[in-house]
Amino acid sequence: MPHDRLPETEPPTEILGDFWEYPLAFGDTLSSHEWVPLHINRLLTSRFVARALAENRRADIGTALLLWCEAFRQDPAGTLPDDDLELARLAGYGADLESWRAAREGALYGWRETHISNQEEAPGNRRLGHVMIAGIARDMHRRKRGRDQARTEGSKAMARTRVRRKLVEIKCGRAAESPDVVNEIAEWLGQR
Repeated sequence: MPHDRLPETEPPTEILGDFWEYPLAFGDTLSSHEWVPLHINRLLTSRFVARALAENRRADIGTALLLWCEAFRQDPAGTLPDDDLELARLAGYGADLESWRAAREGALYGWRETHISNQEEAPGNRRLGHVMIAGIARDMHRRKRGRDQARTEGSKAMARTRVRRKLVEIKCGRAAESPDVVNEIAEWLGQR
């Protein structure tokens, strides 16, 4: 599989000329995640690593890895700010913009300006994205939403069980047998 396309399990993100619609929106974050998958074979056989090694710019690989990690902590997940001062800080250069600008091209290999669907909610917040990182962020965000949904459903089921028990305890067995009554009470209590 080429290194500049999303995995085929999903429809590829379309890149039309210079326009690329990022697969996540502002607010789609992975801030509570402490790990991301690292596709070792893809990295080691990538044009990025080959180019960095051929040009004797090994430091670009480390800087890129730092930025990849930081990208997953951004909003939306998997993007970076298109701002040299912020990028220098995220890459560990602090306020040394001159050194950052010397490393920028190599460290941001494959990154490009991207459009975020709800960009109007963050005017002036231009973002960079990388197709491979975007695919990982999209997949991780989907799993996160699934876990969040399962957790919410589990909490609702627990609330219904408690309501049912309490109804039986207060001698309202007929109400306890009605899923509609139990659901209504559980939802009402959940709103409080």
